[in-house]
Amino acid sequence: MNLTRAITCEVSSAGILLRADDALQQLHIRAGGNLGGTLACPALLSLTQMVAGLRMRLARPVCVADGPNNLELWVEAEPFNKDVKLSILGWRKIHNVAVKPTSRDIWPDQGQELVTLRFDQALRLVDACGPVEGIVKNTDFGSSSKIILGRLFGPDAMPAFQNVERFFPISRRSVRTLNDARMSVWGQAKRDGAGQISGYTLSLTQHGKVEVANFAQADRSSSGALFGKQLAPVLRQPLHRIIANAARHLTAPVEDLDDLEAVERPGFFTAQDDIELGDVVRRAAGLLALTAADHRMTITLPDTQTYVTATAEYRRALQIMLNLITNAIQYSPDGTDVQVEVGAEDGFAYISVSDQGAGVDAEYHERIFA
Repeated sequence: MNLTRAITCEVSSAGILLRADDALQQLHIRAGGNLGGTLACPALLSLTQMVAGLRMRLARPVCVADGPNNLELWVEAEPFNKDVKLSILGWRKIHNVAVKPTSRDIWPDQGQELVTLRFDQALRLVDACGPVEGIVKNTDFGSSSKIILGRLFGPDAMPAFQNVERFFPISRRSVRTLNDARMSVWGQAKRDGAGQISGYTLSLTQHGKVEVANFAQADRSSSGALFGKQLAPVLRQPLHRIIANAARHLTAPVEDLDDLEAVERPGFFTAQDDIELGDVVRRAAGLLALTAADHRMTITLPDTQTYVTATAEYRRALQIMLNLITNAIQYSPDGTDVQVEVGAEDGFAYISVSDQGAGVDAEYHERIFA
């Protein structure tokens, strides 16, 4: 559906659909909802609850089920009085690719709740559904699958997730988390209507309820036992996190070097994707919305009617935008504005990022591009 104007709705902080344009209202009804009831699209409901809790504007792609197909929506959500207003700026139907998963690959075992993590084409987290507390945080959106899985399962388990980076399916398997719990994990790539990979969906179920021991829960009548069964879990979890974080920071420079070596290898080339620059900058800005809000900064984007096509590798273009906007946020005074513009000139498309930072001294201009 080509949108000439945004499709909007208003949702209460409790998730009740208060008002909706016809297209969104019909989607809500097809998903099993009713007028005046809870918003029946879990991904939209999750985004609404996040904005209601944070009281700040967020924008991101969202995938929702619509009968036999999926819809990829670009959604901007913002606080509206005591409620939340959703504005859908992009609406695209994705025909599901036929797969034959087993029932165990779809439904969790009895008593277990399903958690779904969705990553975009660049394998950055864009959506999380289900009981995600303790698995992902608000600041995780936009982070790579490698960072999130490494923090959850530890560096030793990462070989089990190589198929995620290759966009290969993962059959259901049991993996131990850093806090010594066990989770069942399985996943597969998402594809668009043309059969091209558009992201990855990872599903997780937890084996039983895991409660982290703490001193307040310790049995005061048996203080000696605290140094055995109760103290060990308390100490083990932060140590595992420290080890995982250290490993992440140590491997990041190695991954950067690998990217540099790849670029300099003979015969290196980038994929020739057909991309739309407005979409790229909106996605990047949405992923960095929380970071900008932490610095009380505003990211000003091109008008939604501006449409600039280009040929470039989508994943690398998005990464460049994330780098540029992150730098603008990091090196500009708090409370200022970052402006992003797109356009075309002399047969080339361009993106411009402007900020109010001090800039780079003239003597370093040549070295920047060395």
